[in-house]
Amino acid sequence: GAMIAGEPMQHNRLSWVAYITQAGVGLGLAKEISVEFPDFGGDFSTLLIAVIVLNQIVGPPLFKWVINRVNESHLRGSKDKDSERNRTREVMIFGTDDQASAVGRLLKAQGWHIQWVCMDSKCATTPIEDDEALIILPRLDAEHLEEIGAAKADSVVAMLSDDENYRICELFYETYGTETLVVRLNDLTNRERFRSMDVLTVHPGTATVRLLDQFTRKPDTASLLMDVESKYRLREIYVRDPNLHGIALRDMRLPTDTLIVAIHRNENDIVSSGYTRLRVNDKVTVIGTPKSIEEVKLKFEVQA
Repeated sequence: GAMIAGEPMQHNRLSWVAYITQAGVGLGLAKEISVEFPDFGGDFSTLLIAVIVLNQIVGPPLFKWVINRVNESHLRGSKDKDSERNRTREVMIFGTDDQASAVGRLLKAQGWHIQWVCMDSKCATTPIEDDEALIILPRLDAEHLEEIGAAKADSVVAMLSDDENYRICELFYETYGTETLVVRLNDLTNRERFRSMDVLTVHPGTATVRLLDQFTRKPDTASLLMDVESKYRLREIYVRDPNLHGIALRDMRLPTDTLIVAIHRNENDIVSSGYTRLRVNDKVTVIGTPKSIEEVKLKFEVQA
């Protein structure tokens, strides 16, 4: 049946492992044997149930092994945390249309290093700043991503077709464990495809409606997020000073016009309070004026 369906031969040889733990029919047959053949059925059904119990024990580990063997596990890859210290944040943007260029300008203004990636030579005519790399990727696979230094990317913004975007996110998620993957959706029905990899999806139509709603109900908050006519900024800062490890936020002498709204730790987001204790390598989200944010950055990153 697998051959008729056109499954790869590697899958055909190993697909039986997935059925080791299928015990429903076996238990039913064991009961029927016990009833139909009272002379030996009881002992024989006991033997069958014992074998089924063994299958239930060894089946799940074998199933996990075969999923990994045929590369169907789709686990997040590991990222070297030490390599992230004391370097400019880097983002790879796939696509060079007007929206992609606008995103690049905003990120560059915040100190990010931009690397542009295209899938064909047409984008080579797009005007790019002299200090920004423009790469034409002939094929989306792990080998070509490795050649362009994809492992260094802290974030990825994919603004191509949905199929290309999905392949990009899949490669970065499984190969490099990239934490921040952002996709511009072309079709809203494809959103579920990206959720399993924790991809942040943005659909232009839906985003515009929600932004207008936010400006109507809470203009101050919307202005902060959009960086429009607001003296406050939103910034993420890493805790590098080991002397701050275990210190509660309430004991930190921070500027009065700053607010720590969240802490990202071990791939989890923590809504902070005064009793939240800092740990080295925490990524702290701070709201405040540019001057005050710089003071907070010095406290968190400079060793006393």
